[in-house]
Amino acid sequence: MKTHFKTHTLHALFFILLFTVPLCLSSCYGDGIDPNPEVETLISDFPANGAVSVDREGFIYVSEYGRFVDTGGSGTRIFKLAPSGRIVDTIQGLTGPMGTAKDTKGNLYVNNANNTVNGQVLRIAPNGERIVIATIEGWPSSMTIDHKDNLYISNYTAPTVHKITPDGEVIVLATDPRLAGGVGIDLDSRGNIIVANFVTADIYSITPDGEISIIANIPDIVIQNFGIGYITVINDVIYATGIAVNYIFRVTLDGTVETIAGNGEATQIDGPLLEASFSNPNGIAFNKYLKTIYISEYTGVGGVRKIKL
Repeated sequence: MKTHFKTHTLHALFFILLFTVPLCLSSCYGDGIDPNPEVETLISDFPANGAVSVDREGFIYVSEYGRFVDTGGSGTRIFKLAPSGRIVDTIQGLTGPMGTAKDTKGNLYVNNANNTVNGQVLRIAPNGERIVIATIEGWPSSMTIDHKDNLYISNYTAPTVHKITPDGEVIVLATDPRLAGGVGIDLDSRGNIIVANFVTADIYSITPDGEISIIANIPDIVIQNFGIGYITVINDVIYATGIAVNYIFRVTLDGTVETIAGNGEATQIDGPLLEASFSNPNGIAFNKYLKTIYISEYTGVGGVRKIKL
């Protein structure tokens, strides 16, 4: 009887292992990373075409910059999306909004009312109260925020990067002619500020003390001064949108550049990374919990695309 029981027990364990190990390998291998990621459309026929950011709860903020008219963007809204793509809120009454960031207290910050001479950094509290916390000369374009709620602001027409502390102190962190044209901005794991130049397609690293060094240039992507749209940094790797050439690039901190998505055609087609197409990809942000990149599109039918890594 004992031998019979042991035999059945061993057989049962064998079949459990036989079926559960492949299941674990398919769902758990690589910490859930999809071995064959694809480009998918999260939401289509969508008017927001600017910066993208993701808050700590996974909500996606997409700015409706619109088109450049006279001295600024024609858009007036920021859309808040659930990870499913459902619109859960629309923040209205803005003027050509660009970069956004959300702090640990639930305040949303936006670069607003840019007029090529100066722009406002607007704070929108959870109760809807709006306060301009800084007016920055030039064209403050995008922003990122660190774990201490310090904001970092890039500038399109002035050669600066600003830092705004949680208590409202506005600091010029770096000044250099190479920074004019800066739009995409994010942080690496060491607290260095990574800035991408929209016009030249250069990517720079700025230390917390303001020292600047070039990481890379993405070659042959600038068309009529449209180069890199925005960037996001994931595990010290930079992901950048080629707004005019319809590609997504991966750039390591040692300067290696690789095209990871897009076939170069200006249209909205899903599929495997290098077979899919984008319609002027612009904003880009990352949800580290869902391991998903979100990308806005500047022209065409408009949309938010996603890549689940």
